[in-house]
Amino acid sequence: MIRDFDFHPGEPHVRLFSFDRSSVLRWDDRAVVLEARYGDVILRHYAFGDEWFKINVTIDHAGHIIETPATAVAPAFAFNCDIATPMIRDGVAIHAAMYAVDLCADVLVCKDGTTFEIVDQTDLDAARSNELISDHEHRHGKRGLDHLVELIRGNKLIPFLNDEYPFGPTTAPPSGQMTRVPLSDVPLLRPGRRPTW
Repeated sequence: MIRDFDFHPGEPHVRLFSFDRSSVLRWDDRAVVLEARYGDVILRHYAFGDEWFKINVTIDHAGHIIETPATAVAPAFAFNCDIATPMIRDGVAIHAAMYAVDLCADVLVCKDGTTFEIVDQTDLDAARSNELISDHEHRHGKRGLDHLVELIRGNKLIPFLNDEYPFGPTTAPPSGQMTRVPLSDVPLLRPGRRPTW
């Protein structure tokens, strides 16, 4: 079982996503790529060891990128990019885990890989003002956002992801459960103690 610990500053708990080992497409220091089936669609998750963002993309069983329709509160998007700390991997055997802190800003990108909208950018600054993230995390989060936008504007987002793990037909297993665990149970993500602080 793969455990993905995702902390959102300001919440008293950590979101814990569990994945079957068959969800793992790549697991190394550079990148972790996981995918799981949610109904008729596949969610592919990219986390990086040296980038200040994570990317979730929705695909079909043939590996084609598909777009979530616009709603009253969100534009249409296929890529949900979270500005986040680089992932920390722990373990390579049966019980492996990865950890990251969501830094509050998101970039929603359409299927074409170049049309985008930045959302919650002010939340990144507010998280720093409220001392939920460190100066280091704030500064690098902004750089991560700039780098991500540069990839998108340069029409390089999809090639970047293809280099990490190419899109293609998939037999992704069903998604696991998302649970919440107290932040006190995950000291690696606690303010003042996490490596990115």
